[in-house]
Amino acid sequence: MSKVLVTGATGFIGNHVTRLCLEQGDDVRVMVMPGEDRSPLAGMEVEFVEGNLLDPDSLAKAVRGVNRLYHLAALFAVWTKDPDLHYKINVNGTRQMMLAAKAAGVEKIVYTSSIAAIGTDGRGTPSTEETPFNSWHFASPYILSKYITHLEVKGMVKDGLPVTMVMPALPFGPGDRAPTPTGSMIIGTLKGSMKNYWDGGVCPVDVRDVAAGHVLAMAKGRIGESYILGNSEANMSNREFLELVARIAGVANVATREVSRTMMLRVARIAEVLSKFTGKPPVTTVKNSSYVMEHFYVDAGKAVRELGLPQTPIDIAVRDSVEWFRANGYA
Repeated sequence: MSKVLVTGATGFIGNHVTRLCLEQGDDVRVMVMPGEDRSPLAGMEVEFVEGNLLDPDSLAKAVRGVNRLYHLAALFAVWTKDPDLHYKINVNGTRQMMLAAKAAGVEKIVYTSSIAAIGTDGRGTPSTEETPFNSWHFASPYILSKYITHLEVKGMVKDGLPVTMVMPALPFGPGDRAPTPTGSMIIGTLKGSMKNYWDGGVCPVDVRDVAAGHVLAMAKGRIGESYILGNSEANMSNREFLELVARIAGVANVATREVSRTMMLRVARIAEVLSKFTGKPPVTTVKNSSYVMEHFYVDAGKAVRELGLPQTPIDIAVRDSVEWFRANGYA
């Protein structure tokens, strides 16, 4: 039995990773922010420790006595008042967590990166772990922070950091409390409000497969290697995804009107201007809108071959997601 620390355990992916660790008999410690809502972990036999990625001393305490670390905690936001917050949390905070883990003698680390750290040709060719980052034209502070952090963590391997990196595609499924952007699309479909669609494509993947990929990476992942956690059979356009959800959910008249790229960017510019006056987050930004209009497909073959990453049929993931949202009053 291993003593493991999971950061970001109250989050969507982290919650599922925590459950899998408990199921396989690990002694699980979870790091939560002071005052953070712990209800997503209700009923789980875990040890709580308070920590903050902006407080290096708290990280040293969190990893003390730990054999293995799953580092999922990160800031994901379309917009923040502090333009440097993504760097402070995702880049510097992760660096401090890696240093604390190395100093504590942690045997193995799985770091949750993102497909945002690789590039795309925008024409639908599936990207791999080796596809060079080229997303400068739509690189939001979040995307840049994940790219920089991926490089930093990978670079620390040469100094003895025992880390394997995983790169989730677009996870969705049961337990999406926030909800995620993908979950919001599903909820909108269930409510009958997703009449619009836009150009672009994604690789949706069952969050339970992504969680399994983390645990498999801990057991089998090679040090210094990266693994895309996606579903290679599920690359599809945004419209195709919405239509799939509608068909399974039994909802009519979904994705019937295409919103042009020009209109998408115009709305984003207006939203950004308004946020400067209101101080409230815009519904989207120019860079975020540019990102969602990319055909960003991925090839998860490496993770399937080396880790045994599950490839749950996307229809099953959609069905279970729809049932969970309906059962929990989201739609």
